[in-house]
Amino acid sequence: MSKRTQLLCYCALLCALIILSCLLFRFTIPGTDVMITLQTLFVLLCGQLLPARYCLYTTGAYLMAGLIGLPVFSSVSGPAVITTPSFGYLLAFPASAAVCSLICQKFANRKGSRYAASIAGILVLYGIAMGYVWLLTKLYLKTAISFGAVFRSYMLIFLPLDVLKGIFAAWLGKRMNRLSLHLR
Repeated sequence: MSKRTQLLCYCALLCALIILSCLLFRFTIPGTDVMITLQTLFVLLCGQLLPARYCLYTTGAYLMAGLIGLPVFSSVSGPAVITTPSFGYLLAFPASAAVCSLICQKFANRKGSRYAASIAGILVLYGIAMGYVWLLTKLYLKTAISFGAVFRSYMLIFLPLDVLKGIFAAWLGKRMNRLSLHLR
């Protein structure tokens, strides 16, 4: 099997894991309208294992599946998802995985680089998601909400669990690469 074929197989597997993690494990925190899922874990694992370009293929395929109406998102599927706060997180998945991948690749031999890559991926995820939620509430919903309120409601409540997911993704990515799954 060629390396490209192997990479595309891993893309399909990780895309399926992102979908399953959303459909099988999801719950809400009272007072929020964004579901907690394990998607972040698999998005970051994608960044830990694949080159950045293949991270974009994986997360892009996931987003396209949901946008065309397949029931792969935690709440709304199809184009209507664009009007929900959770779309900010979904929109951030490609950049988050790609940044994680680039850092893993650039600093491959440095101790702790995988953990730093996961944290960077989480920062990118929240940077894009918070900006999207703030713009959505301001422009589309025409609600006067401060960025601080968005920060508290859509980041602080989710951040501790996402950091744990990032740590686990880094640990798992390191172990998988030891098993000769060198995909870069």
